[in-house]
Amino acid sequence: MFIYLGTLISGNLLGNLKRYSGDKSAVEGALSLKLDVLKHIHDLDFAYHTNRSTGSLISIFKRGDNAFWDLYDRIYDRILSVVVGFVILIWYFARIDPRIVGVFIGSSIITFFISKIFIPINLKRRGLMNDKEDEISGIIADNLLNYETVKLFAKEKWELNKLASYIRDLKKLIWNFLVTFRYIDTSLGTTINVSIFLVFLIAFNLVTNSAIKISDFVLIVSAVSMFFPQLFNLVYSVRNLSQGYVDIKKYVDVLDNQIEVKDPENEVKLKEVRGEISFENVSFSYKEGRPRAVKDINLKIKPGESIALVGRSGVGKTTLVRLLMRFFDVDAGQITIDGINIKDFSKSRLRSFMGVVPQEPILFNNTIGYNISYGADNATEKEVKAATKMANLDSFIETLPEKYKTHVGERGIKLSGGQKQRLAIARMILSDPDIVIFDEATSQLDSESEKLIQDAFWKAVKNKTTIIIAHRLSTVMKVDRIVVMDKGKVAEEGSHKELLMRKDSLYRHFWELQITSD
Repeated sequence: MFIYLGTLISGNLLGNLKRYSGDKSAVEGALSLKLDVLKHIHDLDFAYHTNRSTGSLISIFKRGDNAFWDLYDRIYDRILSVVVGFVILIWYFARIDPRIVGVFIGSSIITFFISKIFIPINLKRRGLMNDKEDEISGIIADNLLNYETVKLFAKEKWELNKLASYIRDLKKLIWNFLVTFRYIDTSLGTTINVSIFLVFLIAFNLVTNSAIKISDFVLIVSAVSMFFPQLFNLVYSVRNLSQGYVDIKKYVDVLDNQIEVKDPENEVKLKEVRGEISFENVSFSYKEGRPRAVKDINLKIKPGESIALVGRSGVGKTTLVRLLMRFFDVDAGQITIDGINIKDFSKSRLRSFMGVVPQEPILFNNTIGYNISYGADNATEKEVKAATKMANLDSFIETLPEKYKTHVGERGIKLSGGQKQRLAIARMILSDPDIVIFDEATSQLDSESEKLIQDAFWKAVKNKTTIIIAHRLSTVMKVDRIVVMDKGKVAEEGSHKELLMRKDSLYRHFWELQITSD
């Protein structure tokens, strides 16, 4: 009795120890994979992110992570136990009657062929269903992120109808997917029922002819009752393994996306730069956009110099900045900082030299303080407040009940356009960059706020190399040099006064248009 109890306890302890070691490996593997995929997504080029839906990526993450755990459970626990049980039963029945073994092997072979026919169909339909689910996730994410636009244009019903049409397509794909289970169930059920009948018939004849005892007959019946449900589960485990493979493959396939803008093997390690920038015969074309976005650009910017890039939309102003930050690599020519080719810096190091105030700042769904301090690691409260004051945002924050702990909402939705831009300016100031890039950063401000921001901005960029992208020409009057671009090339250069003095100046044309419109 005590030996039996000891055996049960030992078996339970060994089983739990096996599961513990497996769980530990699975947890490490799942979390490491999630980090690796996210890191790779961060490392992927700007072009990848402009062509991907955030919603579909989140869907891939969620489904892939679930598939990892399901694969672990089925491989480590269920399939292993079924295979071991199958081997033991074959050994046992071989000692009783080879015909029973023949039925077992025969039914297993038929089961294999049934699986070979229907599982690929099931998986193909699963893949189509997943693709449609990813599309729907993308639509829902777009609706949630752009709900204000939906409301402004009263498009709620239109968006619901659009989503409903996708759901109708998904419903068809789901039914096509589910019907394959009925094919498998019917085929396997028939095979298993016939196999059980044959085994019972053989066992009944054996006990009738006194070839085996009644106790052996009961044991055979019990074993068959356990084996065939396990065989059925094995098929579904294999199917689920394959389904998990489909789900996790799309998850892991993210890692197969190639990084085109690569870091150098031996990077130049500088903590700071003087800020001398040189574009030398630079040309670039977007793969899925306009060809020759910039053509044979030659432009030198001295350390501490401020320049403005102006011109019509689409002439290459933003493209030059993206090339400088290595969101893309040039097709021809080179860009240098302090005489060093920017390709010799790692991307993270290169971008650490720069502070950017984008035209449309995107904020984290966190507090004002968090978003400002994102510009510098371990920023003190005093430093955050100093940067906020320079950006003319301090008086607004002080009127808020929770002040710097106020949440800004998804993408900063709780703040006005001007407030978001001033917050982005404070974030840039806090990062203390060597090169400042100002992308139409006062376009949404009223005249009074614009002046205050301009004053703060010029204090913040003193002695720093500064590039301003502007359509509003009043923001560039103080720069050292204005670079006018047209059709992907540098059309003219000079100060505000110099360019206005030229009768055929493109800049003068833009200036007169703005004065007239104002």
